[in-house]
Amino acid sequence: MRYRVLLVEDEPILRLTLANDLTEEGYEVTVASDGAEGAEQLAARRFDAVLLDLKLPKQDGVSLLKQYKTATPQGIAVMMTAFGTIQSAVAAMKAGAADYLMKPFPAEELLVLLRGLLAARAAPSTAVGPGTGQLFGDLLYASTIMGRICDLIATVAKSDATVLIQGETGTGKELVARALHEHSHRQSHPLIKVACAAIPETLLETELFGHEKGAFTGAIRERRGRFELAHGGSLFLDEVADLGTAVQAKLLRVIQEKEFERVGGTQTLKTDVRLISATRKRLEDEVLAGRMREDLFYRLKVITIRLPPLRDRKEDILPLAEHFLEKYRRPLGKEIRALSPDACRHLLRHPWPGNVRELEATIQRAVTLAKDRVLTLEDVAVEEPGATSLPAGMSTYSLNEAIRDTERRYLQEVLESVGGQRMRAAEILGISRKTLWKKMKMLGLD
Repeated sequence: MRYRVLLVEDEPILRLTLANDLTEEGYEVTVASDGAEGAEQLAARRFDAVLLDLKLPKQDGVSLLKQYKTATPQGIAVMMTAFGTIQSAVAAMKAGAADYLMKPFPAEELLVLLRGLLAARAAPSTAVGPGTGQLFGDLLYASTIMGRICDLIATVAKSDATVLIQGETGTGKELVARALHEHSHRQSHPLIKVACAAIPETLLETELFGHEKGAFTGAIRERRGRFELAHGGSLFLDEVADLGTAVQAKLLRVIQEKEFERVGGTQTLKTDVRLISATRKRLEDEVLAGRMREDLFYRLKVITIRLPPLRDRKEDILPLAEHFLEKYRRPLGKEIRALSPDACRHLLRHPWPGNVRELEATIQRAVTLAKDRVLTLEDVAVEEPGATSLPAGMSTYSLNEAIRDTERRYLQEVLESVGGQRMRAAEILGISRKTLWKKMKMLGLD
């Protein structure tokens, strides 16, 4: 199948260059030199994708984008601009753009982006995993949306473009990073992971870039940083939005120049690393708030993979639950083989604020405590076994007391499910460690 692409660009040389590259890639390309001509083309025929300059004579790119998305809701639109700001990018995304590129950009960057977006729109992969789910690397799924994301991962993995993975806590961002690495030409080299939120800002620079002996008090020997350790492979920066401004500047240089110096060192070191980052936050908001450099933001998001929360892909809940049941029953030697209908209905109704991680903790607890061969509603209920949802004296139990009691029991359950590890509990709950500590103290759990 040849995809039809409309390219609307008023700069003649860039228009000709991109049209030639797209044609060589196998696309059927139609070009327009201004907004009015682009609008005529959109009215005349259907396009699988459109590439629009933001600033155009006669009609601007955003109005063309709205016209295109009205006529072709499932179509793919990519904005291109030399005058980009976060505000204009956000406006384009709200109008329906799938992504945007800052000029000048290498043609390969556009081709990789377009290839991935079209692959994500295509039909999902065929089943390769057991049971009702499909398996891609360590990603188990049954939903169409996750199938498209896995197709996108397979396409993007072939390039060395930086990738930003966005999604709520517990959606599987690290698994996506691992799949990107394992399906790339770098798979024989290491995948090095850095939890940016777990390392104090004062130590993060040393963690990433290493230090020389005597660089600071306590630096009794030379230490290689994560960029050196990941040479030839991939580096995964989890919660990249938590990087301090000083580290951001040094990271930007590594991405652009492929070189850095250790802390306290003068020797410039070269590095060949594919950078993958992840965040639960909207980096656009972090830029607007002044917490992230805009130039670094554009470097991190060459390719963006957005993971939906579990509540938006309910088809994945039961296959994942069955997978976790099998994972945890084997070490315990239990003969649990299935979930009861009531348990399944409960799992499907629950909103899973902690996403896949919360579901896994729920099934692990249920398997550990279950006494029968089938997991029942009581086993998988979010509340602790035997706990009543409200005390008998309902009339004397205020709403604030009810909320406080429910919050206390849920916090206690999450903490127990992770063996008291507060960092892990905070991740599942989607709050900071400081907020978790305050809540524990307030609820008498400290």
